[in-house]
Amino acid sequence: MAARLKFAHLTDIHLPIPGRPAPHDLMNKRVLGYLSWTRKRRHWHKMEVSDALVADMRRQGCDAAFLTGDVVNIALKAEFDAARSWLDRSFAGLPLVLSPGNHDAYVRTPWESSLGTFGKYMIGSRADDPAMRAPKGPDDFPFSVDFGPVRVTVANSSPPTAPALATGALGRAQIERIGRELSRAGREDRFRILLVHHPIVEGIVSRRKALTDRAALAEAIAGAGVDLVLHGHAHVPHFEEIATPGGPAPVIGGGSLSHPRGGGDKTPGRYNLFTLERSGRDWRLSLDVRQFDPATSGVVSVDARFYDRKTSAAAPALNSAMSPT
Repeated sequence: MAARLKFAHLTDIHLPIPGRPAPHDLMNKRVLGYLSWTRKRRHWHKMEVSDALVADMRRQGCDAAFLTGDVVNIALKAEFDAARSWLDRSFAGLPLVLSPGNHDAYVRTPWESSLGTFGKYMIGSRADDPAMRAPKGPDDFPFSVDFGPVRVTVANSSPPTAPALATGALGRAQIERIGRELSRAGREDRFRILLVHHPIVEGIVSRRKALTDRAALAEAIAGAGVDLVLHGHAHVPHFEEIATPGGPAPVIGGGSLSHPRGGGDKTPGRYNLFTLERSGRDWRLSLDVRQFDPATSGVVSVDARFYDRKTSAAAPALNSAMSPT
């Protein structure tokens, strides 16, 4: 990609739990998650909605797709195996980059039989290790993937948590590595995208769901810079900003991919379709928000926005315009 990248941002799929778990699999926090699935979540998340949106995404001619976590629900091996099959089928021939979500790390499990199952979608390099490889474990983040002059840096904000908690944490060591990755990409004059599951801006989710070290991450970004942050977790679309050395950068949270209908602050399933174009050292990022239509089972555009990053100016500026419906 010399000067243009078209990519999709998807999040919070929550694919169905295959079958009834064995009793010994529910002898921990999973029992609460399974009860939540059977009573509520199975009605909130429908695979046919995700299938319709992914099919629409493929018709748009994307060059890549970025998924910010919560592919499964309670981190059963059977869930990961079924999800891997769905991902392989749905994204065949299309580069997919995955950032883990808290439901993907619901309880402590062996890496190889849980998130390691998605290893082919988490292959990248590191500032201290240029080899392209999958993470060796939950602490082997961030990693980065290049798409021409665009660098995507992938964080893991999702350690296992106690029952009733869905908090995120990156940890000091990972935040330092994220800063180094972003600085390295900045020196190489790349457009920098950071993928993370939890929102990094205060007030989007409650304390029990929040990223506990978001202030430390914001400090690292304020020093290193970033051009776009994509997250999930809230199941509700958000459009925010974060301070960087070159001015505010967009922080965009996606709605869940699999909601069959809206209600309250939730929307029907949706994904974000971006087109990034370069002119000299300046960039324009266009966003087309694509949403499932419950009335027709089709997909329609419901929002359009654009963001300009002008690096040729003395003080790079972010400009945005929007026309939400």
